[in-house]
Amino acid sequence: MTPPNAMPSVKPRVLVVEDELVVARDIAQQLLDMGYSPVGTTHLGEHAVMLAAELLPDLVLMDIQLAGAMDGIEAAQEIRSRLAVPVVFLTAFAADDVLARAKVTEPFGYILKPFSERELSTVLAMALYKHQAEARLQATTRQLKALSRRVLEAQEQERRRVALELHDELGQLLTAIKINLQLGERFKDKAPPELHTENLRIVEEALQQVRRLATGLRPSMLDDLGLAPALKWVAEQSASRGGFEVSFHHERTQVRLSPEIETACFRIVQEALTNISRHARATRVDITLCRDGADLLLTVKDDGQGFDLAAMQARAVAGGSLGVLGMQERATLLGGQLGIDSSPGQGCAVQLRAPWRNLEERV
Repeated sequence: MTPPNAMPSVKPRVLVVEDELVVARDIAQQLLDMGYSPVGTTHLGEHAVMLAAELLPDLVLMDIQLAGAMDGIEAAQEIRSRLAVPVVFLTAFAADDVLARAKVTEPFGYILKPFSERELSTVLAMALYKHQAEARLQATTRQLKALSRRVLEAQEQERRRVALELHDELGQLLTAIKINLQLGERFKDKAPPELHTENLRIVEEALQQVRRLATGLRPSMLDDLGLAPALKWVAEQSASRGGFEVSFHHERTQVRLSPEIETACFRIVQEALTNISRHARATRVDITLCRDGADLLLTVKDDGQGFDLAAMQARAVAGGSLGVLGMQERATLLGGQLGIDSSPGQGCAVQLRAPWRNLEERV
């Protein structure tokens, strides 16, 4: 019987720790029949800890009553704390004090002897599923913590950048206007006409600087004209800076998408284009926005040098790639999925699939 959560080509590896040799051999054979791979057996708790560290099994099937100085509960505690390998207890005793001690080790299952093959199969399958779910939850938690930390850092960097631009650019312009006004007040009617012209020029330059700052934070055309014009604008801006050709295709519709979808799509494309400009060495980028049934489909594809996808995903989970984490988080908040397909020398494709919601459908 194959465990329901196991991949057909990968058999879950189980370490059997059993005080009686004949029972250990019988359990190992049952595991083989069920599609598992028994990687070792032992009747000593100390040896079980050593084998677990050496073999790194997917699961340990642990008898509580063992021959050595260390019983199964102590061995399980060592294995869980050092290796985070799930443990399922085997025992012929159901005393309350034994169960109380066993609970402290946070076991993934508990089987009373004698047991049937079906009972064993069910408990092991559930234990492995629970462990995989726990591992995914821990990875997601680490990812969210890393994302939160990096978002705060990015916010501070952006605030610092805006503060510097306000101080260095607008501050100097406003200071120049102040000085000119003071000169005009001092000379009153004798102020040269060039002073008025200079003030107008400085005010116009200050207005342009404010527009540049506002556009950098959020382009007004995203709110005024919608997603397609904003995507075309950011694509052309990135292409001119990055030195690549860009092609943007979209289906024309008479209705606007909901604001959260437009914002998420814009930021995902913006981040993808930033990554392409920095790392891809691409010569061409294709962006498509269309409707696929009840879904929105957004794709950014480049012909650049590509990258090792598995290594990138590992860096993202560890918090080493704020951009990827941000894109994935935006997709999740929309109830959608973000897919990334790349390999060295083969370019990269980033695709967002999310529910299509018009402005009037927003809830």
